[in-house]
Amino acid sequence: MRYFWHAIIAITLLAAAMFAFFFFSIQTKNHISYTDELPTLTAPEVTIADPALGPATARVTIVDFGDYACPSCKTIDTTLTELSGIYPNDLRIVWKDMPNSSVHPEALNAALAARCAAKQDPSIFFLYHANLFANQGSLGTTLYSTLATQLGLNAETLTSCVTKQDTLPLVQRTYEEGLALKISATPTIFINGARFTGTLAKADINAAIKAALH
Repeated sequence: MRYFWHAIIAITLLAAAMFAFFFFSIQTKNHISYTDELPTLTAPEVTIADPALGPATARVTIVDFGDYACPSCKTIDTTLTELSGIYPNDLRIVWKDMPNSSVHPEALNAALAARCAAKQDPSIFFLYHANLFANQGSLGTTLYSTLATQLGLNAETLTSCVTKQDTLPLVQRTYEEGLALKISATPTIFINGARFTGTLAKADINAAIKAALH
């Protein structure tokens, strides 16, 4: 019996340590906390769980690791949206959540809200996403509920989803992927696997797209 309780205590401590790692990491200034046990990636992995805008057959894929409260992320998002209109058949935009909660206290909840919106209607994700950026100065419970109503979603269900953090595993997955990629700032985008960090001019991103198409 003594060994049984020792095993239970060990499992409990391990679970607490894993939770503490994620909580601490999301609070650190650069949103990054490395350990020797983290896997290392050289390029992001796009899965069915990642919101994507544009055809899966597109010749250019841009993966965007961003934070809804980050001004530079808003600028990049606007640029990418404009470029997706220019290359409707050749460009695919993939969103990855990387909320920096130590600098932007509401960033995590905003990410959860967007994922909760997609949980009700996957087709609404990028519209809800765009409205979060458009109302970046008003991020909070009221905005999340208002946007849900405006977009035809159930506001009460969305609020409950955010409060209970039902979509945290989705946000945590891309956050941990960012750790594995050693992302140190947002926005960080990958154009067909090539990494770019910080605000980029539309002309520069357009040039990278053109180069990838030739």
